[in-house]
Amino acid sequence: MKLFDIALKDLIRSFRSLFAVGMIFAAPLVITGLIYMAFGGISTSRGKFDLPDLKIAVVNLDQPVVGQPAFGKMVLEFLKDKAMPAWLVVSEMPDEASALAAFGKQEIGAAVIIPPDFSKAVYDPQAGAVIKVLQDPALSLGPSFVKTVLEMFVEGISGTRVAITVAQRGFQAAGLELDPVTLQKVIGQYSTWYTTLQQNLKHGDQPLLQVQSPANPAQNSDQMAQIIALIMAGQLIFFSFYTGAYSMTSILKEDEEGTLARLFTTPTPRTTILAGKFLAVFAMVLVQALVLMVISKAVFHIQWGQPLTVALVTLGLVASAGGFGVLLISLVKHSRQSGPVLGGGLTAAGMLGGLFTVAVPMPAAFTLVSMLTPQGWALKAWRLALTGASTGEILLPVSILLLLGLIFFTAGALIFRKRFAW
Repeated sequence: MKLFDIALKDLIRSFRSLFAVGMIFAAPLVITGLIYMAFGGISTSRGKFDLPDLKIAVVNLDQPVVGQPAFGKMVLEFLKDKAMPAWLVVSEMPDEASALAAFGKQEIGAAVIIPPDFSKAVYDPQAGAVIKVLQDPALSLGPSFVKTVLEMFVEGISGTRVAITVAQRGFQAAGLELDPVTLQKVIGQYSTWYTTLQQNLKHGDQPLLQVQSPANPAQNSDQMAQIIALIMAGQLIFFSFYTGAYSMTSILKEDEEGTLARLFTTPTPRTTILAGKFLAVFAMVLVQALVLMVISKAVFHIQWGQPLTVALVTLGLVASAGGFGVLLISLVKHSRQSGPVLGGGLTAAGMLGGLFTVAVPMPAAFTLVSMLTPQGWALKAWRLALTGASTGEILLPVSILLLLGLIFFTAGALIFRKRFAW
């Protein structure tokens, strides 16, 4: 009973620390949650991808010649075409200052400024007019689409200029004069042809831009869920090893505070005292693993695998993480050294074990190196469990984890025994 009392005392002391609770439970969930929101939250729940609305303002400063087509107005009508994507929201503003003010208030994401001489430039081969496009630098896809369709529209206007030139030369060759009425007919016929062409390009069988969900949304959702599950497994392993070492630092603190020496003066054997502290380490890692798996299943919908398989992998993880923590802290002389050891040592081991690259294909050599660490074997076991592996398939990695845990614990216990002279 004294053994369990000591273990319970250490557990209560650890859970009273907000820092410990944050690192044991909150940190792995927050890290996975951020990745889930950045990637998994896009499509895992609906199997669908939608672009956010892009609000653009058109400032039409064009001043066409009376009796000639108003190409600036055509640009506005072109962007407002009902066949344009639903996420493209177009409004008209009187001047550039208004558009800039709207930018400042984040009311629009892009603005199209049509110059005053835009229509005149169509009839004058020497003239040039530039449509200015302003955009929010944080946006990319939407403004790029606007620029693309405007470039195509301007190309059509350039074609209008070519059509006018060709018509004039044809009439001159025939000794005729191209009157304004005929010229308007030429422009009208070309505009009709080009408008029909653009509508077919953007809204026909082969549209210019078409946003759609993947051909198999369920498959896409499953792939994203697997990635999130692997990321959570990596965080679970990393912080399990962190917890195993952190909880063992209590023996260093009690030794420095003198409470451990006073405890050794009681009738309770030293073997029982240290065994209780070791038991607290394994119990803390086990509680952490169970809580994280339950919460992640509820929040991220992770299917950890078959119950017996999950139980065996969890047992292997707890044994290896707890034993590794005992050995690691046994090599530390005082609590001031524990910070660098926990931060640097465990991070390096986690990186070598592949815990931070679980969703990235790695070279075979790196996979081989990861098998030199207990973290690498734990990740291998969880990979199998997450794919629904049977008990027989995970026996090898679990056996190695249990063996490593026993070796680590035995070595750490012997070092502590020598330090405190059992």
